[in-house]
Amino acid sequence: MYKRIKSDYKNSRAGFAGELKVDNYLKELELKMPYYVLQNLNIKVGKKEVQIDTLLIHPNFILVIEIKNMRGEFYFDPVNKHFYRLNDEGKKEGMRNPEAQLSRSTTIINSFLRNIGVEMSANGLIVFVSRAGIVMQASENWKTIPIDSLVEYIEFLESRTKRVIANEICKRLAFELLTEDRLEKPFSIVDYYNISVDKVKKGVRCPKCDYIPMLRKHSRWCCGKCGKESRDAHLNTLQEYRLLFGPEITSRSAIEFMQHDSIYFAIRVLNNNAEIKKAKTRYRLFQIRDEKHLLSEFIREELKK
Repeated sequence: MYKRIKSDYKNSRAGFAGELKVDNYLKELELKMPYYVLQNLNIKVGKKEVQIDTLLIHPNFILVIEIKNMRGEFYFDPVNKHFYRLNDEGKKEGMRNPEAQLSRSTTIINSFLRNIGVEMSANGLIVFVSRAGIVMQASENWKTIPIDSLVEYIEFLESRTKRVIANEICKRLAFELLTEDRLEKPFSIVDYYNISVDKVKKGVRCPKCDYIPMLRKHSRWCCGKCGKESRDAHLNTLQEYRLLFGPEITSRSAIEFMQHDSIYFAIRVLNNNAEIKKAKTRYRLFQIRDEKHLLSEFIREELKK
């Protein structure tokens, strides 16, 4: 079980880092027309459902971006429809094919567009975000680029395409997609892997050295290992709780997980960073907002690669 968790964690961590890298690059875009970027989008059309890494909506085009954060030399085999990399021994290592993923994503998005009366088709793009990942044989079906070319490619795309839909329709489409983004169900890592709760290390994690627990002193969290001080390290801890146990939390659970003895502090934190779900109970039930970007401090090494 430990090996499985470690492998899944490694893959999820790499995927999360890849999405953050793309997000940072997209902030550099200088487009002439308004656009919308939707991330980690869950869409269902009929019986088909898909999760899309990043979707860019522009009056000239709609771009589905498939993100790959992997190291090695990669090959798209057009004959056998395989995607693989060569390991250190020179042997082929088969992997999930991003071409198939992107084809499925664009098909479902195009069905969604037709259903709401938008006469436009989505394009697809595969982005390799790790500089240690080199595409030796590119896809023949989809544009494949390194992350350093992302901004230039999108700006080029705007300059070489014509308006298809009005700005107002772009805005409505983004709203409709966000409204449809309902597939993500409450997920608990503890339940998924059947982990005993007493195996989970409780406390606020130091954003500098990852030590647990930090201690609360004079309105600050203090790390007993590296000396780091933080006013808001507990915000990261709430997101960790959300991943471990799901989005629902009581003030009592918050106290126990943060290893803090003040119920008033816990309620204040939850009032500011969660939605009240049930108020008429001894311990109010809250729903933690999804703000996983706060955990980016804990994958700082991946973001440098």
